[in-house]
Amino acid sequence: MTTSIRYLKMTLHCPSRGRVPVGYLSQYGDVLRVSFDADYIEDPQRPTLSLCYRGSSEQQTREILSAMRDARVVRNDGRWPAYFQNLLPEGHNRERLALERRCNPDDEFELLAAAGHDLMGALEVEPVPLSAGIPEAVRHWHAALGIDVLEPEFVASPVEDAASLPGVITKFSAVLEGRRYVVKRHGAAGSVILKLPTARHPELVANEYMGYQLARAVGLNCACAQIISKDQADLPDQVPFPQILAVQRFDRGQNGVRIHIEEFAQVLGYEPRHKYGKGLQEDYSAMLRIIDQLSVDPANDVQEFINRFVIFALMGNTDAHLKNWALRYENGVDPALSPLYDPVCVTAFFEDAPRADYGINRAIDAKLQEFSWDDLEDLLKRARIQRRSRLIQVAKGVIKQARADWPALLQDAPDNMRRSIMGRLAGGIQLAR
Repeated sequence: MTTSIRYLKMTLHCPSRGRVPVGYLSQYGDVLRVSFDADYIEDPQRPTLSLCYRGSSEQQTREILSAMRDARVVRNDGRWPAYFQNLLPEGHNRERLALERRCNPDDEFELLAAAGHDLMGALEVEPVPLSAGIPEAVRHWHAALGIDVLEPEFVASPVEDAASLPGVITKFSAVLEGRRYVVKRHGAAGSVILKLPTARHPELVANEYMGYQLARAVGLNCACAQIISKDQADLPDQVPFPQILAVQRFDRGQNGVRIHIEEFAQVLGYEPRHKYGKGLQEDYSAMLRIIDQLSVDPANDVQEFINRFVIFALMGNTDAHLKNWALRYENGVDPALSPLYDPVCVTAFFEDAPRADYGINRAIDAKLQEFSWDDLEDLLKRARIQRRSRLIQVAKGVIKQARADWPALLQDAPDNMRRSIMGRLAGGIQLAR
């Protein structure tokens, strides 16, 4: 095995403290390791990287952060621990990033290094000059295992204007300059996500934009999105689609300030390939319990979560997996439920698709169609949520409002989306009966 090591420095942008050193990410052969700085470990007011690194007490948190073999901090299969895997893009976005870096799409160290200046949330990773030597936090772990690391290996700087945006739909990180959305940001972190439709579903932009309108009509807290023409965006390649969805990033504030967020896949420790989780009752009850116990505004966030769940069922959004729910750390430490994003009516795509397509989504839809108010009561009990009757009463009011207001809005929706949702409004799912 080589005796050299590659490593990256981690920094969290915190609203009240600026750039806070967190630790290092290192690669030694197939071993990928997270090493936290002693100052970060010992700081009880540390900014939150992820709830997956937080224990039930301060002592337990320090034990997690300083662990030697915990899967949350080290892997020996060439993959990052789950939190960092979820920072990386999927599908075409991953292939594009690998091409920009001139690395293999499976090289997770290089992919993260390539996009280190524009990751989801407030985390930034960057190489350190070779002259700095191997940091003590990195050397200590290897020495404890009897591994003699002789020298650091060069790591290239992040690719200018590269970004890592989780998800499979083709998207770009951009900034708004005047009236144009510019992907070539000259190293600045993006503040807008530009999402393209697909050749198979050219109506995807209109579908998702209508999803935002429907959600906002019933009072849900949504990310800001608008449809723009491709002529309003300076993209690196020509695209055949006339329209693009521009979504304002809620992990960016005024003047590009970074606000930390994390997906629930990261919170619960699921790798991206397991983003659909273990099951609705188990995963959603875990999410609700976390929100109820840790949110800065638990009453409102629990109600918002329930309202979104029933509206997603009514909307036919069967892709509300664990990467499409997130927490936002506005003060850098304490979580709150993030704004809603990716509200796509996936069931609209079933209409003309072969029965074998969308297998996971069809299975989820079958469960959502039969999901009842009694099932929601059981879900809340499992999450140990109090005031259940009131929460369900409010959610029923949201469904009633949707049935009253959505038909008019849906006149402007793609035909397959309108047909799918109107059928659900008419009693196609238990929650609307």
